[in-house]
Amino acid sequence: MTHAPRTRTPRTDVARRRRSAARTALYASLVVVGLLLAATYAWMQPSFNFGMATEWSKTDWGAYPEVKMLQQYIRINTSTPPEGDPVAGARWFANQLAAMGLLPTVEVVGGEANVWAILEGRSREAVVLHHHIDVDPVPHPERWEHDPFSGEIDGPWVFGRGAFDMKSVAVAQLFAVRRLIESGRRPQRSIIILATTGEETGSDLGMKWMLREHPELVDRFAVVLTEGGAVEGRAMDDLKYWGTEFVQKRLVDVVLCGPRQALATLPEELQALGYMRGEPKLVPEVERFLKAYAPTRDAAQLEEQLSDPRALLRDRPAFEKLSRYQRSFFQNQMLPRKLVDRNGAAELHLRAILLPGEDTAAALDEMLPPWSRHGFTVQLFEEGAADHGSSLDHWAYRAIDEVMREQRPDVRHGPLVLPLTATDARFVRAAGIPAFGYSPFGVLTAEVIQLRRFGTANERMTLPGFVAGVELYGDVLERLAN
Repeated sequence: MTHAPRTRTPRTDVARRRRSAARTALYASLVVVGLLLAATYAWMQPSFNFGMATEWSKTDWGAYPEVKMLQQYIRINTSTPPEGDPVAGARWFANQLAAMGLLPTVEVVGGEANVWAILEGRSREAVVLHHHIDVDPVPHPERWEHDPFSGEIDGPWVFGRGAFDMKSVAVAQLFAVRRLIESGRRPQRSIIILATTGEETGSDLGMKWMLREHPELVDRFAVVLTEGGAVEGRAMDDLKYWGTEFVQKRLVDVVLCGPRQALATLPEELQALGYMRGEPKLVPEVERFLKAYAPTRDAAQLEEQLSDPRALLRDRPAFEKLSRYQRSFFQNQMLPRKLVDRNGAAELHLRAILLPGEDTAAALDEMLPPWSRHGFTVQLFEEGAADHGSSLDHWAYRAIDEVMREQRPDVRHGPLVLPLTATDARFVRAAGIPAFGYSPFGVLTAEVIQLRRFGTANERMTLPGFVAGVELYGDVLERLAN
């Protein structure tokens, strides 16, 4: 489908600050997903059972080619310049594509870079395998148990920034494409491998750039697979819900400018009055998600409540007893981000996280009523993200679901809503292209991202789950391509 080019917004320091962290930390939301169902999971206990046929302690994980490749990628610091070098990561990724016999294109834009290559199939329409090259910065490397860019193997884990988000997915994509090539069979659909940068800071020169500046390539996009999937479980060998993301909330940044003293207390005052979040409601995408998700809840009461969300919303006391994460499926939210001094005045930065299909003006009036904005200058920054999710009746989602039911009948696969975060899928959907966030790794998100363990910020990938996931991704791509 043709994508009309859009006017490019200059990337100034101010714009970058306002649009940085285009999501409310993918880590934070996905960690909540894992933690909700990990009450019986003991952090990093040596006796932890990974549920793998091979005993991890007797396996030389460093000998696996996919593990070696992941280590190589982790060792390239691709965090936002000047701390890191995403261009170096882009060139490394292009070399991997070239080694398969593909012809990669590397486009360097403003200190960042995007890479793509095409495996031509019988049809011009293409399955797009997307990952972002850049990773979150590491402000306190001394708090890590291992050098964040070492790719060090310790026990059944490989440590490093990007091990989970999302260089592991990139390696799975590379191996899946290689498997198609080595089969000697020309796929029915073409495959486009796309790596972009700047995702952690708004995707201005990454996915947004590609959608705007390369209509000749985007015209071939039939569906995009990227990050956003999550796995819930009681333990690694007791998974319960494997979610493929099909919809996420829309983000709107709000900046109020005025006297510092008045702005400093405004969020707290509004929260005390019951504002900063909207009235609970049920949107179609969430209703469809809950139909699959609710039966997997361990607590009988929670299963009953989520199975009948309309009744739940009529019972306000019961609704308020839900966790913040669970309530977020039903509410618009306004989150304070920072207060910045600016030329004798101050700027209060807020982020509105809106349910699919919500009207921006009406949602803001509900959470940040007009009287509370009186005397302040107000600026809104909308990302141009999709109002709604991708259809669960799409052939790509059905193919993923079929493979998951065949390969992992032990765990329920279903749709996933991202209620607190955002990925590049939102820009793809805004261009009218279906997109799904899929993770092939049967690992608990709370287990691979240890945001608070002993005050560290370690990121790691469980190697048994990673190796199995690389194989699973190959199965999924084979189904999608043919």
